[in-house]
Amino acid sequence: MMFKNLDKIPEKLRKHFISYLENLLKLHGANIKSIIIYGSTASGEYIHGKSDVNLLIVCEQLGFQDLKKSIKLIHYGRKKGITAPLFLTVEHINTSQDVFPIEFLEIKDNHLTVYGDDPFEKLDINTEQLRLECEEQIKGKLIRLRGAYLETGGSPRALMDLLISSFTSILPPIRNTLRVMGETPPIGKKELIDVATEKLGISKEVFQNVLALKAGKRIKANELEKLFEDYMQEVTKLASFVDKL
Repeated sequence: MMFKNLDKIPEKLRKHFISYLENLLKLHGANIKSIIIYGSTASGEYIHGKSDVNLLIVCEQLGFQDLKKSIKLIHYGRKKGITAPLFLTVEHINTSQDVFPIEFLEIKDNHLTVYGDDPFEKLDINTEQLRLECEEQIKGKLIRLRGAYLETGGSPRALMDLLISSFTSILPPIRNTLRVMGETPPIGKKELIDVATEKLGISKEVFQNVLALKAGKRIKANELEKLFEDYMQEVTKLASFVDKL
């Protein structure tokens, strides 16, 4: 079976990953047109034991039975840190670029094609559609951030998990807000924070502190609450900024 770019993924991951890919192709055969790795594994930020392996499987057709026969393999993969793949059809990608501009651009700018053709090579995203999704996502995340804080019940652990998950999910709309402004945003999180805080008027210190928390830094409960307060304030500023673009 013809795989490519496998030398670019971490060696500790390679053995299980190749077996996983081979079994995917045995299950689906010629129906699979492309297999794409995206996220931290593609960007070189993968941390063994912490990072997930994100996969996109592009199929010619995709029905219930195609999903059903994958269940056992997907369950095995999750034990090895390979998250349940994103299954899409060729038609879905070709007809949904106006609906998911952020999601598709995130994959386009940070992926490895390990099997088949690259479906993102000729991707063309409308800037106004991109701006609208950036605004919708940032404002939506702010609303969910407030509600999720109330659901933590004041638990430091829950608050830390909320900060990390919110930080991870807000990076794509931040990156693409920079694209709307004509910038070419970096892939790496640290580098992205450096550029975004300069161009979008948000606090570098706050976002660096949340990034450190994501990397495993421990802080006291009262400091954690203050960081969350500051972070929520920066997301509020960000929502206002993207609204005025």
